Amino acid sequence: MKAIIPNQPTRSRPYAWGSITVNPDPPRVGESMEIVFPLANPGPDDLVVERIEAKVAFFGIGLQWEALPRIGPYRLPADPQHIEHATISWTPTSGGHRCVRAEIYVQGIQQPCLVGRNLQIIEAAAEEAFWSVPFRLGNPENAPAPIQLHIGGNDRAALDAAVRVGARTVPLDRPIWLGAREQVEAVLELRAQVEAPLAHLRTLEATLRGRLIDGIEVTVHRPAYAAPKRRAAAPASSRALEEAFSLAR
Repeated sequence: MKAIIPNQPTRSRPYAWGSITVNPDPPRVGESMEIVFPLANPGPDDLVVERIEAKVAFFGIGLQWEALPRIGPYRLPADPQHIEHATISWTPTSGGHRCVRAEIYVQGIQQPCLVGRNLQIIEAAAEEAFWSVPFRLGNPENAPAPIQLHIGGNDRAALDAAVRVGARTVPLDRPIWLGAREQVEAVLELRAQVEAPLAHLRTLEATLRGRLIDGIEVTVHRPAYAAPKRRAAAPASSRALEEAFSLAR
């Protein structure tokens, strides 16, 4: 698992940093949990992380965030083998998966490094072919707004994806209008189209007038499906004996 190098540009999907760990996941009500940001510095100079400002929200897109206490500073030597595990402890008052976002402020760099974890990994059994991933979809604006959804990922033909809000499957070529700060319960539905092994990810991003609001990422791991072997048909003579014994009972 790659550590976070806070003085390098963030990736194109800031919500999908798998290196951030949450334990326990999902969080349990009233039980302290840890959010860990592994920090590294390959050099050539030492780095100082002045502070990390983190926040959490329910698993979803466009929701309101709860700010967590700041942590830091951290001094990172120019050593790619050294990992600094910056840790925040937090006790949730309600259960369920959480999204994590953080701004990492590095001394001498004006813009913070934005990182986040908003992903779910499904370890599926070979016979499974359909998965439902509940999430919350919200409008972060103070006025009604059209939220446009986009599905991405690898090998789209092998793993079909759709979004359902309530009892309605959402057409992805048209936006969803949500009221000011409105939130709705939604489901990302995934269906395997092949019996081959799956190591596929699906991203669901929401944009507002072309601006990325946020996204979620779901990865499905599944071994190949092997249909159970059929028992060979018994010879006619054996079937006749079985029928005879059946009648005799």
